[in-house]
Amino acid sequence: MIYILITRNLSFKYTDHMVLNSINFYAEKNQIISLIGPNGSGKSTLLRCLCGLIRTEKNSVFLYEKPIESLSPKEIAQKIAFLPQFHQKLQGVSVQELVSMGRSPYHKSGWILTSLDKQKIFSAMQYMQVEHLKNRPLEMLSGGEKQRAWIAMVLAQDTEFILLDEPVTYMDLRYQQDLLRVVKNLKAHFQKTVIAVFHDINHAIEVSDFVYLLKDGHIHNAGTSEDVITEKNIKDVYGICTHICRFKKCRRRVVVPAEVDNF
Repeated sequence: MIYILITRNLSFKYTDHMVLNSINFYAEKNQIISLIGPNGSGKSTLLRCLCGLIRTEKNSVFLYEKPIESLSPKEIAQKIAFLPQFHQKLQGVSVQELVSMGRSPYHKSGWILTSLDKQKIFSAMQYMQVEHLKNRPLEMLSGGEKQRAWIAMVLAQDTEFILLDEPVTYMDLRYQQDLLRVVKNLKAHFQKTVIAVFHDINHAIEVSDFVYLLKDGHIHNAGTSEDVITEKNIKDVYGICTHICRFKKCRRRVVVPAEVDNF
């Protein structure tokens, strides 16, 4: 098994508050890896450490066996794309302009698009079904349309790793399912490795090859969703009682909170 993005005893703290404590994380090619856990458990911070946005101790994050601090931001951005939960507000920027920004790691200077850039931009917009919105300013889009445009930008970046921080949060049911399908297709059709934070445990069950369950900055458990997402682990980490159910019409297990009287 060849791991191409790993951490070794990664720790990180803000002032005196320890956010991550001795994290050992491993990612191989063509996987969907989910990070789950309560608010404040360190999921989003771990994502930012993995893509070099947060400066970590030397020799704690490795990309293709190279310490991430030895790589330039442009070199990292050619390998890892990161989409945060809250997007920067860009006034007057069209969908096509946003998607074009995904090609910036490959430009030496200026914004002259090559034929390859144009191909990647067009393919990304077409795949995410936002081509018809290409001239529309972002502020005129619905929440679901904006998310599709931002993911198109990530696709245009054409990296091996795609890091998503709660990609379906605040989406209605239809857009949640559409975007979960996109996450699965990033692996199936584009051979990407996707590392995503999920607020909803059921979303992690639906898409994951591997799951990291975090609690208080530690990895409480890691493995397949069958091994990690258990009633005991949920009780230990989230402090609530749940039932993990199988219904005839469902292809997968479903986590259902227990009745309040049973807490």
